[in-house]
Amino acid sequence: MSYGLYDYNRRRRRRFWSRLLTWLSGLVVLAGIAGFSYTVGVEQVKSRADSLEQEVAAMAAAKDKAEKRAAQLQQIAQTQEIRANELEIRLQREVPSGDLAKLRDLLAKRLAEGVDPTRLAFVIEQTGMRRACAPAEVKRFVLPTPVYKGANTQVAFADGAITVTGGGQPARNAAGNVEAWFDPTKPVTLKFVQADGQATSATGPLPLEHSVVVGDKEFRFTVNQGARSFVEINGTRCPFP
Repeated sequence: MSYGLYDYNRRRRRRFWSRLLTWLSGLVVLAGIAGFSYTVGVEQVKSRADSLEQEVAAMAAAKDKAEKRAAQLQQIAQTQEIRANELEIRLQREVPSGDLAKLRDLLAKRLAEGVDPTRLAFVIEQTGMRRACAPAEVKRFVLPTPVYKGANTQVAFADGAITVTGGGQPARNAAGNVEAWFDPTKPVTLKFVQADGQATSATGPLPLEHSVVVGDKEFRFTVNQGARSFVEINGTRCPFP
């Protein structure tokens, strides 16, 4: 009887220790898994933190580089603006404009036509001197049109040294019909013929101005609108140069 009880107790203790060892083994395994997971998690967090730090550093470096490039571009733009202003000032100073540009073009034209540069220089120097010009002559004539080419369509100055004639476009009445007289609101052409047959002309709206040099004389003409059909010419003769 006692033997059976002893065997039963021994089996019960054996089952207890077996269960305890199994439970402890499970705890050890769970603890190992938890520790491994924690270690892996810590390493992942550290790796992510390092990656974020690298990204932040890269972004900071890129930002610094962009700011430096922007400063360089701003400096370049300011330099170019200064150069552009200097060029504009130089252009305004060295390239003639207005009346000076017109004189330059006129001088270039006269030189291209073969006029002696010394004579041009002399004329320019003499322009500031008072010239003894003859009293102005004022004459008028009927400006011809395709409709009217009759009498009194020219005048002569300086005893026939220069004859002035020309032409204009015919006017129209309220009904749109062509009239014999010229239309003063449209361009006209004046022709200046020298005694030797040489001729020059001027075209444009009235009033018109024109100069003709004949030998040692310069004739200056101003043409204005006169009474209907007429133009009025003011001619002045001056020494030249």
